[in-house]
Amino acid sequence: MDSQMLLDFTDHNTVRDPYRAYAWLREHQPVYWCPHFKAWFLTRYSDVIAAQVDTKRYSSNRMQQLVDAQIAPEKRAQLARFVELASRWMYSQDHQDHRDSRHLLGKAFTPRTLETLRPIIEDITQGELSGLERQTDLMANLFNRVPALILAHLYGIPREDALKLRRWTDDILIFLVGSLDPDYGPEQALKGVEEMYAYFAEVIEQRRKQPQDDLVSRVLEASIESDSSTDQVLAQIVFILVAGYTTSADQLCIGLLHLLEHPEQFAALTADLDLIKQAIEEMLRFDSAGSFSHRVLKEDVTISGVTMSEGDLVYLMRGSANRDPAKFPDPDQFDIRRKPNDHLAFGRGKHFCMGTVLFKLEAEIVFTLLLTRFPGLS
Repeated sequence: MDSQMLLDFTDHNTVRDPYRAYAWLREHQPVYWCPHFKAWFLTRYSDVIAAQVDTKRYSSNRMQQLVDAQIAPEKRAQLARFVELASRWMYSQDHQDHRDSRHLLGKAFTPRTLETLRPIIEDITQGELSGLERQTDLMANLFNRVPALILAHLYGIPREDALKLRRWTDDILIFLVGSLDPDYGPEQALKGVEEMYAYFAEVIEQRRKQPQDDLVSRVLEASIESDSSTDQVLAQIVFILVAGYTTSADQLCIGLLHLLEHPEQFAALTADLDLIKQAIEEMLRFDSAGSFSHRVLKEDVTISGVTMSEGDLVYLMRGSANRDPAKFPDPDQFDIRRKPNDHLAFGRGKHFCMGTVLFKLEAEIVFTLLLTRFPGLS
C-alpha cells in the first residue's frame, strides 16, 4: 500500500486501525501536515511528551481553531456559543485560568476521596453483572452503564438521568475529534453542550439551596473560597462529564476486546488477578480511547527540520507515541506484564488528566468482578 492511501485519515480503515499509518509517519514524516484536519500531527514519543509539558509554546486554548479547521467560514458564527462555553473548560485553558479551574475540582478528585468510592463502584458493578444474560452486548449493558452510574452517584443525580449523558457527551466528542460525517458534528455538539449546561445549571441551583455530600456541592464550596463565578463552576462540572464518561466506557470495552483477542494474555490474567493493574496500564498504552489531544502554537516551532507556524493547530498523537519502538520494546505486542510502562494515555505535565485515579479504580473493579464471575468469557 502506498503512503498516500495509508495516510488517508478520512478512510474508515485507517481510522479504525491507524497504527500502520502512525508507524510510517514516525519513521518518514514525524511532523506531518494532515490536509483533512488542517493540522500538524506529532507522532514520536519524544516530540509528543515535549509538547505536552511545553505550555509556553503550545496553548490549550484551541476551540476556535478546531471550529475553523472543520467548519466553512459562512457557518462559523453559529458555533460562537459552543466556542464560548467550551473555552471555559479546564482542558481549553492556559496558565492561571487553568490553575483556578483545576483548584475548583481539587477537593473532589483527591486519591483519598476517590478511594471512598470503592465499595460504591463494587455495588454498582455487581448489580449490573447480576442483570446480564449469558449472551449480551457488554458495551450497551455494562461498559456504557457503569461509568454513567458512578458519575450519577458522584453528582447526586438520578440513575435514569445518568444514561442521558452518553448522547450528550457523544455529540460533543464526535465533533472535537473530527467527524467524518458531513451531516453530523457542529449542530449536534452545540445542542449537546446547551442541554448539558441547562441540566447542570438546575442541579447547581438545587445544591446552593440544599448542599449534599457530592461533587457539585464540593465544587460549589471550593468556588466560594476562590471567589469563582457560577459560569466557572458550571463549565468544570460539564467538562468532567465530557472528559470522563465516553472515554471511560470506550476504554473498558477496548481493553476487554484486546484481552479476548490475545487468549494467552486473557488466560494469564484470569489465572492471576493480581496482574490486573499492570493489565490496565497495557490496555491504556496499546489502544487508548483518548488517542490524541490538540494544541495551538503561540510561536513558530521547528522539529526535525520542519517549521510549524504560530497559530497552527497541532495534534499530539498519543496513540502513536505509545507504540514508538524508541520508547517501548516490541510496541505492537500486547503484554499485560509490561514493565516499565510509561504511556501517555492520560497526558503529561500541567494538563495531566484529573480523572486518572478514578478510571483506574473503576477498571480494576470492573475487570476483577467480570473475570471472577465469567472466567470463560469469550
